[in-house]
Amino acid sequence: MSCKLGIPTASLGHSSAGHTLETRLGAARKYGFRGVEVSYDDVIRVAQQYQNTNTEPSESDKLRGTLDRNEYEERFQELQVWIQVARALGTDMIMMHASALPADRVGNRDLIIKALQKAADAAQTETPHIRFASESRCSATRVDKWEYSRDVIQAADRPNLGLCLDAVHIAGRIFADPATPSSRVPGGHAAIDLSLRRLVKLIKPECEKVFLVQIGDARPPDEPVGPGSFEYSPKSTPRMVWSQKYRLFYGERNRGGFLPMEQIVDTILDGFEYKGWVSLELFSDRTDDLNPQVRTELARRGAVSWKKLAEDMGWWLQPKGHDL
Repeated sequence: MSCKLGIPTASLGHSSAGHTLETRLGAARKYGFRGVEVSYDDVIRVAQQYQNTNTEPSESDKLRGTLDRNEYEERFQELQVWIQVARALGTDMIMMHASALPADRVGNRDLIIKALQKAADAAQTETPHIRFASESRCSATRVDKWEYSRDVIQAADRPNLGLCLDAVHIAGRIFADPATPSSRVPGGHAAIDLSLRRLVKLIKPECEKVFLVQIGDARPPDEPVGPGSFEYSPKSTPRMVWSQKYRLFYGERNRGGFLPMEQIVDTILDGFEYKGWVSLELFSDRTDDLNPQVRTELARRGAVSWKKLAEDMGWWLQPKGHDL
């Protein structure tokens, strides 16, 4: 087993709920995580703490091809800061997710490609070079499938541009439909089979372009997300609401997980022998709980998830440094 275990800081609690970055890093370390995805929000909160600044997190997805050129240039200037922050943190990778801005504010394929090229070139002006892992999202306006993300990455053709494969977003686009009573897309299993066969065919020969893999699960929403439901908002698609509030760790079937994660994960980790970082994700209201024990609880759940994943993959992983 050569994958490296990570977890997002946002999956261990939110800073707005009193969970500091330091305490969450401690919880991650206690339960054996080798790395973390540090959210931009956490970077801002630390900066506010030490520099007494009122800077607020920006909407990073506006960089990915927004039609407003002034807005784009402002975001590009912020990207220069992100690159320097990444170097200061000792990482060589920034994850850049697909934009979920309204369709009338998002550019076409060519504009997205140009934006990615500009970002990649800016990250190669000094060493170490910073890599960008491009993530498709089931709730994105344009790049809502992994195939589309691969397409723009290939077209942009930069060595420091690669893919972030998110197992939940893969299933969330073609298997899950949180706007329906069943929470499922008709024919979803067949669609998953076809997508995964295509994934192996296209990605295995170029697996070095997969920079990051994110793994989790999700449960159906409490009620279909649509007009009249308590979670509906015209500013958010049903898939966006669902993917931000109902995410579970991998293997948490007892908590309602219903996505075909075993099949997807086996294809990614075994089908083309991925050997990089694996980040275990959870996004739910639990991270907003003020209880200081939340971060320890979630870190422990993540460690149990990793053990379950190792068993499913036949790695026979022996947990170290923590008691499950």
